[in-house]
Amino acid sequence: MKYVYILSLVFLFFTGCTKEEILPLSLDTGDDISLKNAKTKHYVPFKAAFDVSIDLASVKLPPPLPKEQNVIGNGNATHLGKTEMFVEQKWWPPHAPPLIPPYTGTGIGEITFTAANGDILLADYNNATGFHKTNNLVILKFTGHFKDGGSGRFANAQGSFEYYGEYIIDLNKAKATLSGKIKYSK
Repeated sequence: MKYVYILSLVFLFFTGCTKEEILPLSLDTGDDISLKNAKTKHYVPFKAAFDVSIDLASVKLPPPLPKEQNVIGNGNATHLGKTEMFVEQKWWPPHAPPLIPPYTGTGIGEITFTAANGDILLADYNNATGFHKTNNLVILKFTGHFKDGGSGRFANAQGSFEYYGEYIIDLNKAKATLSGKIKYSK
């Protein structure tokens, strides 16, 4: 009897010290899975920073318009970790010479983000504006939207983000930041 009492105390001690969260059963489904899944069905902040450049071998110059080019980048993003970015874009530069800053161009594109583990997050945009602050500096802004078709936890992603980049033409380098919200399956 003495050993049963000691074993009971040891059992209570170890079960009371677990790190596992014990959730109540769901009244609707009879399990705690619905409670865990409910946590993934809301938007969470998304932030990213990338060093990017234009893949000069991909540039198809006008005519005809639009100019087509790919943009590549590396950086970090929340929910993805170390990330590679690949952009396929079409760009309509300004039409009327003289091209003395400030002048603007517009663009559309599709973005593929590849996470460190290989999961793919897809996005697109159709309202990009490139503002030439000087002959050598372009400020790029647009709103992008995450979309279905990725892989892993991003297969059914939703959300939006604001993109801001400063591109130095002579160096073919830019710093880009993204800030928004995302919803995906964990």
